[in-house]
Amino acid sequence: MKLILLCFCLTLLVPMAVMAGGSATSYRLAGGPVLVANTQANSSWATVAVLVRFYTPTNGTVIIRRSSQGTLYTLARCTFDGVTDLVWVADRDFVFSFGDALIIESTATNGVVQVMRKDD
Repeated sequence: MKLILLCFCLTLLVPMAVMAGGSATSYRLAGGPVLVANTQANSSWATVAVLVRFYTPTNGTVIIRRSSQGTLYTLARCTFDGVTDLVWVADRDFVFSFGDALIIESTATNGVVQVMRKDD
């Protein structure tokens, strides 16, 4: 059932991000925290969703944060036991302007993260 729900979410979210003028980018967790920064002065974007996939059932914690003007804000925190997939869908637009960053930290490093975002 979880797999069906995840496939359903992926089937809907990826086209929605692309149609909204956005993108989806994958990152490996093996290198430590994932940092997605806005380095362009005249653009901004908003996070649509963060998907985490572990290669084997895993225990741990994932924390999704926003760094803005030197301050860290926790957007989501999930402690899990024996899962392979996590999905966080933003409940509102978190706009990332020049110098802001999205940070995904995971105690488990055997997987990948996909960040879906839309241009603001």
